[in-house]
Amino acid sequence: MSLKVSKLWLKLFYSPYYFTIALRRSCGQDVCLPVEFTAEHVIPATFKKWAADPILVDDQDKTYLFYEAVHNDKGRIEVARVNEDCSLSEPIVILEDDCHYSYPLVFRWNREWYMIPESSASNEVRLYKAIDFPVKWENTAVLLRQASVDTTVFEQDGQLYLLTYMLCLGTERVKPQAYRLFLDGEGSLLQPMRWEKFNELECRGAGPLIAQNGNLIRPAQKNEEQSYGNGLLFYRVQTKENEYSETCLGTLEASQVKVDGVWMNGLHTYAKSAHFEAIDIRCREFDFWKIPRVLWNKLRRILIGGKQ
Repeated sequence: MSLKVSKLWLKLFYSPYYFTIALRRSCGQDVCLPVEFTAEHVIPATFKKWAADPILVDDQDKTYLFYEAVHNDKGRIEVARVNEDCSLSEPIVILEDDCHYSYPLVFRWNREWYMIPESSASNEVRLYKAIDFPVKWENTAVLLRQASVDTTVFEQDGQLYLLTYMLCLGTERVKPQAYRLFLDGEGSLLQPMRWEKFNELECRGAGPLIAQNGNLIRPAQKNEEQSYGNGLLFYRVQTKENEYSETCLGTLEASQVKVDGVWMNGLHTYAKSAHFEAIDIRCREFDFWKIPRVLWNKLRRILIGGKQ
């Protein structure tokens, strides 16, 4: 089948792209040198109800999966416990209101749990604090008043850092920003840092940082000008005074991911805990009724317009 015929077939008979989450037990290999990611559990999803942005968190011998759950094009944040076989407990909705939420970055600092979900629709970067981890959270601060995406916090040598990304309208390019983050019982403070060398299509956040072999490794999205979720890159992070920099060490492509029974051709988030790994995968599903539904909707609009 030629490339043009393949694209036409997908356009006519397949749903729009959507994401879902695949998990496996950690094999202990270097995340920068992944040979293959073979999923052991995949969250059931359709283009009307799907999941993305997995964040894995360990607490008291338990592992929790925080993620974006999309229902009718609106995102909310859910959490579920990961079982030994990579299956999940019944999810609990922990954040839902008028705003669209995604990418629930969860981190611990001074024995307290915090979460920064993506809330770019509100033009704010909001900081939440756990009242009853992992299910109950309260909004404690607005860190930035801007439409940032995929904000990620990490700790190095006793100092917190915050990375965030501003979308360039009409493209998948981003402008990254780096800060020192100061949190205490009375509030928060951000101190800007220089981040001079980056690729606007290959730096957007793709999950929590991973400590490995004495280094901090940052997953990032591999995008194209008009295409989102084409793969992952792994960068070694370096911080020096007020300067942030990183070096690319490896990639993870869709061709390296093995998922039974799912048509997928992309991924854009990676998370790792002590015992598990998770990615979200870009999917489509066969939709036999797509053409009849489109034609019927057009005819209905014509008939309704004729009656007015």
